[in-house]
Amino acid sequence: MTLYERYDAALDARAAVLREEAAAAKAQGDQRAQSVALMKASMLGDMLKTLGRVEHDRRPGLLESLAAQARGRAQALRSRDDFDAAEREDIKADTILWALETLRKLVDEA
Repeated sequence: MTLYERYDAALDARAAVLREEAAAAKAQGDQRAQSVALMKASMLGDMLKTLGRVEHDRRPGLLESLAAQARGRAQALRSRDDFDAAEREDIKADTILWALETLRKLVDEA
């Protein structure tokens, strides 16, 4: 299995867990937890698969930069008391960093 196949499989596995968490949250009536889990699962699809390849092949530091940008937006939104939007940006940053850490682990294992 290639690095990218392993990376895609790791993201797919995490997304599957998140979709299960979303279904459980929905069953419990927790709309917020459902929404967060679905947002993370969605990001782990084509977007982060493609960005992981770009990070590895052409632009080292890209994912860290994107996470930092999301954190900056979150901070700016918090300063305007837009806490819901800030939380979404923090979730984006956390998900990007999770994908980056996964990619790094896979590279180290290779």
